[in-house]
Amino acid sequence: MNFRYLTLIAACTLLAACALTPEQQAAREAAQKQYQQQLQVQLAAQCDPATAAVMQEYFTSPPPADEKARQAFRLRYVEKVNDPIFQACYKMAWQNHIAQQQIREMQRYYDRPNPFYPWHHPFWW
Repeated sequence: MNFRYLTLIAACTLLAACALTPEQQAAREAAQKQYQQQLQVQLAAQCDPATAAVMQEYFTSPPPADEKARQAFRLRYVEKVNDPIFQACYKMAWQNHIAQQQIREMQRYYDRPNPFYPWHHPFWW
């Protein structure tokens, strides 16, 4: 009976120790958002450096104080990002990025020296 309670207490303690605090959760989400924004800027830079600069400014700079400057920046951003040639190039860059990630994942899997994952070879050779 005591063993059950000790096991339950140990499991609860372990789960509580491994749980994320709200600050850690917020930090992870902020880091993820920043990574996504940097990736968007890097992919845009492959197509058009000027559009990438506008995107970087959109992500990092605070919005302009007056309404007229804010509207002008928004129009410039929308014009740059919605250009059909840029959209096609950005889509190709995104597909290339996904393909590269998939290739890296496959290489990691096949280059793994673990004897418990041999099923990528025929007949377990």
